Amino acid sequence: MTIAEAVLFHLTTGLAGYVYAVFLEWFVHKYIFHELGKRKGSRFRFHYADHHKATRQHEGGDPAFEGSVVSWNAYGREFWFIILGIIIHSPLLFVAPAFFIVSSLSGLNYHRMHKKSHLDPEWCKEHMPWHWDHHMGDREASNANWCVTCEWFDKLMGTRVAATADERAKLKKQRA
Repeated sequence: MTIAEAVLFHLTTGLAGYVYAVFLEWFVHKYIFHELGKRKGSRFRFHYADHHKATRQHEGGDPAFEGSVVSWNAYGREFWFIILGIIIHSPLLFVAPAFFIVSSLSGLNYHRMHKKSHLDPEWCKEHMPWHWDHHMGDREASNANWCVTCEWFDKLMGTRVAATADERAKLKKQRA
């Protein structure tokens, strides 16, 4: 393989790793954390029952995110779920290192951005309105907007639903 071919391979697999990571973010959030998580007795119920409930109660914040990743709450479980995903994908380091590195860093970036969004809800409203809509929007917006780090994949999948300012004000008034 020539140097140009190697560079192209790593660029291509790095891009594929990013797209794959965003797809996983969308898929896991939609199908595992929500569809399975809504079921009583599901091991993934913590996300829907604990994290979403806390976020609604604290106007976008979640006190669990102030704690440690070793806590067995929604924040800690999410972190260890990402680490497990990195471990499961680690054999790819030897086959497609750029894919593995980019997808792993994307998972860690998901963790960083999700934590920041729930420690600083005002930042989330400004920089991640799709995630704000997911947590604080009406029923339609809350059952959509599955990506945390970006909205482009939700747009691609047709699952980006913006909550209007009127809907947000109405929901806030109902919760008061």
